[in-house]
Amino acid sequence: MSKIPSLAIEFTANATLRIGSSEVDLVELTRCLRTLADTQSITAAANVLGVTYRTLWGRMLSFDAALGCKLIGKARGRGTQLTGKGGALLAALERHGALFLPPPPEPVAALTTDLARALRDRPLLRLMASHDYAIARAINARRGVSPASGQSASVDLSELIHLSNAGSVDCVRSLLQGDADLAGYHHVTTTASERANSPWERVESDSDFWSLPIMEREQGIIVAPRAKRQIESIADIAREGIRFVNRQRGSGTRILLDAWLSDAGISPSRIEGYDQEEFTHQAVAATVAAGAADAGPGLKAAAAQFNLGFIPLTTETYRLAGAVDTRTHETVAALIAATHQQAAKLPGYRVLAAARR
Repeated sequence: MSKIPSLAIEFTANATLRIGSSEVDLVELTRCLRTLADTQSITAAANVLGVTYRTLWGRMLSFDAALGCKLIGKARGRGTQLTGKGGALLAALERHGALFLPPPPEPVAALTTDLARALRDRPLLRLMASHDYAIARAINARRGVSPASGQSASVDLSELIHLSNAGSVDCVRSLLQGDADLAGYHHVTTTASERANSPWERVESDSDFWSLPIMEREQGIIVAPRAKRQIESIADIAREGIRFVNRQRGSGTRILLDAWLSDAGISPSRIEGYDQEEFTHQAVAATVAAGAADAGPGLKAAAAQFNLGFIPLTTETYRLAGAVDTRTHETVAALIAATHQQAAKLPGYRVLAAARR
């Protein structure tokens, strides 16, 4: 793997005020006015600015001509002073001084790192994944896993993969449209007709892509401890007074929930909070734990994280897919190995060894 090149980014402010046919450099005007206000001397201000007396005087005359007013003047016993308009201009410019400053160092450093990564022989792989604990922990861990040995190695997956979360449908569509290199997703078994029109059918059958089942996860209903006696099955979430929190449309978990409701003959309109949406398993569980809802769909691992009750309803398969040219990418092998390592530690997960090939 090629080394990240050494880069440096420099931001410079360039703000020009145009008045008729004249132009004024607002950054330079601010510097001159502030220095003159502080020193009250053209000679001293010129020294501070690193220019000659004549150069500074010429600049101030050009500012006067462009703006149509005098900005500085001599005051007996007080040296050089800003005029009323000069002081007003300086106050206005400094009030908006943030416009002329470079951005904070943290985002500049992040931009530098991202650009350096993109310039490597192998830039970051873009992974669009349905929210999953094992994948998130694998990528955010300080070190990844060596695909060959399965032992800890000097592989930081966050340096190799850019992870973003979305619903399973959007993840697969992003892969198909070229907006992602990899997709993590799960889906329910559908009829032949529904499957033929699903976004994952092409990924799983087209030779331009690969798709591997990497693990199984228990999905069900996350239940608040106080509501365990009231909610013992999928039918109970439609009971009066039960507050529900849902996953967003297009997520695999939302598709699962709607399938469970259909099988149980329950109309979504009967569920209080069916339209209240969260975008991750963790967010659903956190909402229930905070007392803002009594139940919501999600993973057993999410319920365990917040010490909540859990009604298991199905075991689903989570898959990783990508364009065919990424299948042998060493980063993909490292991601699968690290995800397996994390999945083995999580409640409700089972590693699928077939994905090791």
